[in-house]
Amino acid sequence: MFKRLFIIFILVGCLSPVKAQMKDWAAGFRVGEPGGFMIKRYLPNGKNAFEFNFGTYGGLWGTNRSYQNGSFQNIGFSVNALYLWHRPTLLNADLHYYYGVGPQFVSRNLFLDNSIFPETKRGLGGAGIAGLEYFPIDAPNLSFFAELGMYSELLPNPFYLHIQGGVGVKVNF
Repeated sequence: MFKRLFIIFILVGCLSPVKAQMKDWAAGFRVGEPGGFMIKRYLPNGKNAFEFNFGTYGGLWGTNRSYQNGSFQNIGFSVNALYLWHRPTLLNADLHYYYGVGPQFVSRNLFLDNSIFPETKRGLGGAGIAGLEYFPIDAPNLSFFAELGMYSELLPNPFYLHIQGGVGVKVNF
C-alpha cells in the first residue's frame, strides 16, 4: 500500500513545477499508527517544523501483541512531539520529503498471562519518522502526506519496538 502511495505522490509531484505553498501553521489528521490529530508549526527558515500528535495507538499494527508477561489486546492512546527536517524533492518543489525524531508517550491496557482483568500500562520512548508531503497547486491550503516510522520504548520496557506510519491531510494556515 505504501509503495503505491509513494509512486502516486512521485507521479503527481512531476506534474506541476510551482513552488510549495507552506504556511506558518498546519492542523490535520492521520489514518494509521498512531492515528489521530496533529498540529504543525513550520519554522521561518522553511526547512524545519515542530509537530504535536495525539490519538490512538496500537490500532493498525499491534492490536494483539505480546508485551512483557502478557499481551496488548486493544487500542490505546498516544502523544508525541516531533522535530522535523523538510526538504523539497528534486522532482518538484511542491513535493517535500521529511524526517524527524522526538519523544512519545503511550498508554494501553495490558492483559497479564492467566488474567482476564487488564492493567493500564504506560510507556515513554522515542519516535522516528520519514515521509512525503505534497502541497497541491490547486488547493494551496491543503497538504497530503504519507509516512513510516518506528517507536522504541525506553520505560518501562527498553527497546520494545513498534512500527508506525499512516496517511493524512493537513490544512495549512
